[in-house]
Amino acid sequence: MRKHISYYTKGMENSSVVRNYINSITNKDELIKALTEYFN
Repeated sequence: MRKHISYYTKGMENSSVVRNYINSITNKDELIKALTEYFN
């Protein structure tokens, strides 16, 4: 799933910071929270 998230966020504002953070997440709920915050 991480590679899909990286693909869809590529080129977006602050996407490298978000991708680095997402790649360090180990729990699904934290991942959902991070994505929700980024896309809202």
